[in-house]
Amino acid sequence: MNMNPSQFFSFVLDVLLIVAAVLAYLNRPRIGGQLAKGLRILLIGVMVLGLAPFIETGLFLLFNFPIGVNEVLHRLLIVVGFGFVIFGFVMMRRAFEE
Repeated sequence: MNMNPSQFFSFVLDVLLIVAAVLAYLNRPRIGGQLAKGLRILLIGVMVLGLAPFIETGLFLLFNFPIGVNEVLHRLLIVVGFGFVIFGFVMMRRAFEE
């Protein structure tokens, strides 16, 4: 695999996003109950959001996916990630209301 400088820089940024998502998960506050479940789900969403650009780059560079298909898959991953984030917030709000 031969990357030009902009592809390499994009790859490095993708890896940094994954590292940031993992660090967010590892540094979450250790709480219990429904609040913890909501936070865990929210952070799964953050991890999906961190992985989405890496997957997009990988599909393009490794498998030569057509750009249109790749962009749609990337956006679907973003929607899934935000779905987890929103659901996590909903669970956390319910925990505060109980």
